Amino acid sequence: MNDDHAHLISEILKVVKPRKIVTQVISAAYADGYEAHSDGITLMPELAFRSLNMKHPAGVGHDYLMWLGLTNPFLPKIINSHWAALSWADNWFRMALRDFGHPIRAHVYWFGLRCGSWYAWWLHRKAGHPFTGH
Repeated sequence: MNDDHAHLISEILKVVKPRKIVTQVISAAYADGYEAHSDGITLMPELAFRSLNMKHPAGVGHDYLMWLGLTNPFLPKIINSHWAALSWADNWFRMALRDFGHPIRAHVYWFGLRCGSWYAWWLHRKAGHPFTGH
């Protein structure tokens, strides 16, 4: 089984037509091979692309942003703190879910992220992935 879905994701993005920043982050995550390290959308298996045996691209993109921390090249230049970068990543996830056709779940999952994603962020920073400054 081939777990690298980069080409398939490219085709899915052409059909879904999410906003530019959503496409850029998801494309970068798959190009960097981050799918293998992502758990997709944690605790929400109903949004997995089960028939394709793959994780939801919004979850892979969000996990990638969490891993990148402040080294995220998509962050607006004014963001220079971990908390602002985490908030931006969580807001990106909400946008991505909306773009993939989950407008109500986008807000519910965003709220869950705002309540608990700091812990995953902290674990990544503690492990040095990939930047521990600030």
